[in-house]
Amino acid sequence: MKEIIAIHRVSLFAILLTAMLGGCASLDEFSCDMHETQTRGSKPVTTYTLTNAKSSETALRALPAGSIAQVPTYKIRFKPGFTKPCTTLTLHKDVVVLRSDEGAVTLNEIREFYAEDGTLIATSTQDISGQVKKSGSYIATTPLPIPKSAPPGKYKIVNKLLFERRGDRRSPVQIARAEGFFYIVPLQ
Repeated sequence: MKEIIAIHRVSLFAILLTAMLGGCASLDEFSCDMHETQTRGSKPVTTYTLTNAKSSETALRALPAGSIAQVPTYKIRFKPGFTKPCTTLTLHKDVVVLRSDEGAVTLNEIREFYAEDGTLIATSTQDISGQVKKSGSYIATTPLPIPKSAPPGKYKIVNKLLFERRGDRRSPVQIARAEGFFYIVPLQ
């Protein structure tokens, strides 16, 4: 009788373990599908936060005569540096901007997303003029959703900052560039 109960418990344990493992896979699949649904069609938006404003007088003295904007510091890094599909990677930026108070100046940030073989996957442009209104040190974050279909490998992001005067027919002027790498590892 004890042997029958022991066999019954082992069988029950095996069934529960199989159900739990199968359930985990289903939960992971459900979680991944939810991530895809929530991020589909949405464009990653960079949020800039001023951390140290310089006075207008100091900033204008730092700008050469006739200059509209300069970016002496523009660094990017990823958190985490290794990620999986169905997650959101965060792009962090440290930026120092020197700019004039001229209201007709537009600051744009361009983000280019490259595969390991150098193929351009996507490009995104965002007007950051409303967030970077004055000279100072800024931190910025951009959430980058990693789709379920993203193959494992090394990826590169190239960020560029450009300015232009509204109504000016000349091409925008690039004032900063930064690039960084991150890795997508396979789902397990």
